[in-house]
Amino acid sequence: METEKKRPMRRRNLSREKVIEAALEAVDESGWEQLTMSTLADRLGIVTASLYNHVRGLDDVRGEIQVRTMADLGERLREVAMGRSGPEGLRTLIDAHRAWAAEHPHRYQTLTTEPIERSALIAAALDANRALRSMLASCGVPEEDTLEAAVSLFTAMHGFATIVRSGFLGDELDLDRIYENVVAGAFAAAGVTPLPR
Repeated sequence: METEKKRPMRRRNLSREKVIEAALEAVDESGWEQLTMSTLADRLGIVTASLYNHVRGLDDVRGEIQVRTMADLGERLREVAMGRSGPEGLRTLIDAHRAWAAEHPHRYQTLTTEPIERSALIAAALDANRALRSMLASCGVPEEDTLEAAVSLFTAMHGFATIVRSGFLGDELDLDRIYENVVAGAFAAAGVTPLPR
């Protein structure tokens, strides 16, 4: 069985989609920093040079991973936002962000690095942006202020997810309590009164 796993993949069966899927799996398992063209080729059972028939290089692969990660997060937030409104809906959206980041820690890390394809990443963030802006509008935030409020809110949640993932806070502190403080601050910055919990 081990021999079958290491058998080289025929080039005609390989595609850009399969390369990116393999890269996503590699990131989920080992982390963003461990992804290289050679580890990706090993995973696919091909020589590294063959990858260049399907992708331009590591930045191309990493840029696509960032875009797909943002799109997946946005899709989750859009799904959660459906049928919800007001402060309760906004809180549900914020909690969904935290849950997604915790479920996909290595993949979420891709959003903590400099964008490789900035315009593509911004386009991929539209679902998340629309969900947040609609929810903020339902909380009474004026339409013209929803973009800035959404970016501020995302920044707060992104910062919390990033620092938790890094292990900086350790085990000595109550992360849930810190999270509640971050959420309260995000609500206050957006001018939204949270529901009591």
